[in-house]
Amino acid sequence: MANKRDFKKDVDNVFSTVLEECVFTADFFPEKEEAVEKLIDEAIALYNDTRFAYKMDEKMSYKKFYNGLITNYVAKMSDILTKLNDAK
Repeated sequence: MANKRDFKKDVDNVFSTVLEECVFTADFFPEKEEAVEKLIDEAIALYNDTRFAYKMDEKMSYKKFYNGLITNYVAKMSDILTKLNDAK
């Protein structure tokens, strides 16, 4: 990770891309709208938790904290996109 500013920009970019995909899917596949709304709520909660997270454990280094945050964010956003593809 280069710095926190770049990390936050990346989080914003990934979130906006996932949100665009969700809105596109809801618009063109009305039968998936309910499932997509749940995924949007999940993505918003993940975004807020990640974007505004701060290190509380004094023993943990910032590098370890942000690397864990990045890993968690990428895994959960990937999961949301997988659920979007499988939405019924």
